[in-house]
Amino acid sequence: MDPTTVRSKEKEKEPVCVIIPAFRPEPDLPERIRAVIRATPCQMLLVDDGSGPQYRMAFDRAEDLPGCQVLRHRKNRGKGRALKTAFAFLQKQILEVEEPDGSLPRKRTRILCMDCDGQHLVADGVNLLNAAEKYPGSLILGARDFTGRQTPLRSRLGNRIISRIFYHAAGIWLPDTQTGLRAFDNSLLPLMLRTPGEGYAYEMEVLIACVREGVPVRSRNISTIYINANAGSHFHPVRDSLQVLAVCARRSRRCRKCSGRSRKRNEEKKR
Repeated sequence: MDPTTVRSKEKEKEPVCVIIPAFRPEPDLPERIRAVIRATPCQMLLVDDGSGPQYRMAFDRAEDLPGCQVLRHRKNRGKGRALKTAFAFLQKQILEVEEPDGSLPRKRTRILCMDCDGQHLVADGVNLLNAAEKYPGSLILGARDFTGRQTPLRSRLGNRIISRIFYHAAGIWLPDTQTGLRAFDNSLLPLMLRTPGEGYAYEMEVLIACVREGVPVRSRNISTIYINANAGSHFHPVRDSLQVLAVCARRSRRCRKCSGRSRKRNEEKKR
């Protein structure tokens, strides 16, 4: 996340919730969260995925920020579970709010998921939120450019391979299947919550679930930033990549059966 302040529209048509799953974050995490809150009025849900007592201060400082709430796991449960913890909290919150006539709120909530490692710009997050407003019911992915010299070789090759495998499995080309910068509205929360997965492979499971259920998946270009050759990432290049590939292999047969129907629905929705 970039500290550059990017102002969104003064009048937000829809509530915004920003979700950041975090495991052993850098000490400047509160400053990054402050930059997001300054850029767009939002509810901030920060998930401490069992980081341990030595990281407590960073989360406590973040929770002191206006609009930021910390959800905590006693032990590390994985990025997918951390995201679903926030999704479940938000879904319950939305369902508990009623209009004066007793009905559920008609206004949609836009949701932005960001990583905690500082590699997502605030401006890119705001652009994805704007796209989610323009295309309700869609999943918006922040797609990085892996051709630059700043991209570590393992990231360049790994993402290219996984994108190709996903294309053969699902029939849809996505330039960045591993991006953690994603936006959508609360109509997709039930799908997110019932999608299996606890770790990094969960994000691939979500893409496959969207293809299977005909949810449009759209990509928007974002800045490609790697800090210290991605040293702050907790993604294990071998173990987690194998888990992601296993998801593609396991779901590929079912995806191929539905990808034709999904592509047709997606094209109709994009018009």
